[in-house]
Amino acid sequence: MSQKAGNTWLFIAKTALFFIVLGVFYAGQIIFYIETRFYFWGNNIILMLYTVNLYFSSKTYRGFQFGSIDWRESILSWILSLAITNSLQYLLLSLLESRMLPVAGFLAVLGAQVLLAIPLTYLIDKLYYRLHPAHKAIIIYGREDKSREYSKIIERHRNKFEISCIISQDEPLEQILNSIDESGSVFFLDIEENRKGYLLEYCFLYDKRTYILPTFSGVLLNTSEISWISNTPMFLPKSPVIDPVPQFAKRSMDIALSMLALAALSWLMLFTWAAIRLYDRKPAIYKQTRVTKGGKHFTLYKFRSMKPDAEADGIARLSDQNDDRVTPIGKLIRKTRIDELPQLINVLSGAMSLVGPRPERPEIASQYEEQFPNFSLRTKVKAGITGYAQIYGRYNTAPDEKLFLDIMYIEKFSIWLDIKLMLQTLKVIFNYK
Repeated sequence: MSQKAGNTWLFIAKTALFFIVLGVFYAGQIIFYIETRFYFWGNNIILMLYTVNLYFSSKTYRGFQFGSIDWRESILSWILSLAITNSLQYLLLSLLESRMLPVAGFLAVLGAQVLLAIPLTYLIDKLYYRLHPAHKAIIIYGREDKSREYSKIIERHRNKFEISCIISQDEPLEQILNSIDESGSVFFLDIEENRKGYLLEYCFLYDKRTYILPTFSGVLLNTSEISWISNTPMFLPKSPVIDPVPQFAKRSMDIALSMLALAALSWLMLFTWAAIRLYDRKPAIYKQTRVTKGGKHFTLYKFRSMKPDAEADGIARLSDQNDDRVTPIGKLIRKTRIDELPQLINVLSGAMSLVGPRPERPEIASQYEEQFPNFSLRTKVKAGITGYAQIYGRYNTAPDEKLFLDIMYIEKFSIWLDIKLMLQTLKVIFNYK
């Protein structure tokens, strides 16, 4: 079967999944809430709103991206999408009725949707790999250490790629081109620019899928606008300075949402504080100097997740995923991100934002800046509780890769992007790795 035909069947399957869960909702409305049914156009508007909300929720949580994410993550995406969309619809209908509707019907509808979505999502994932079997891939590298590091990462996706060749950019050009001819995908890892430019043109000419390890200039170009100088198109990277109006909107959203979150989660914060205190009778709040916008230092607040003497020697050390300094309670609050909740106070004070680059310790930031001179560009905006690096990065994500993610956020900034990243943070909590 051709790739075009395979993509068509996959589109049909994804569309069917969407309309099946949509149909369950509409049937539930008729069964459980017949008294809330409006006139013909009213019912259609309600269904239209639900359809739009469900579509954007599933797009936000990447529910349609089969092949790009694991099937378990796809299922989680649909569960979160349905839960959020149904909750919004329940609140909307309750407001229209001027009373809180019985919640049992909505829970029954959500349960039926989830029970259908789980096997359907699993089957579509299997269909994707049946229609798109693993194909040959080659790695062209500039540095041998990068080739070893990323070969291991790519090999974990054996259902998508079968590495047939790992070759240096310094090999004869004819040998590299022959390897490309025999492959379906090409990975470029730290290739010298002139050589990469020629090979990219060759891959484009012969319809080879290319994956390129980001560079700082590449990130800037990726987020650039096209500016016309007379009849000449030019890339125009965005300024890292946020305009006053979006900046005011971002700050207003920070204040409103952090106050709301503090009020709604005060019981959880109190319970966490008590649990940490009871565990070892030591302070539950951990204070540490961090760096934010303009390189300014501020005191960051977190729930303590490590032993009290974790840094008794006074040496700043990064935590890793299996750090033996982390307490049992600390493991739980880290996994669920509860340890970050006191940072809402930092957001209210203006030192941080809800969304932005992760705040680093001054000592660690200085070390990174020696390795990566562009690292200080992260401080063009306020540090944040969540963001690209926090959502897409992991404990073992390299500092330069986190830098690229932070620069991407700064270049792509919009209020809608902030809202989208805050929603995606929910998925990170449930999909912790």
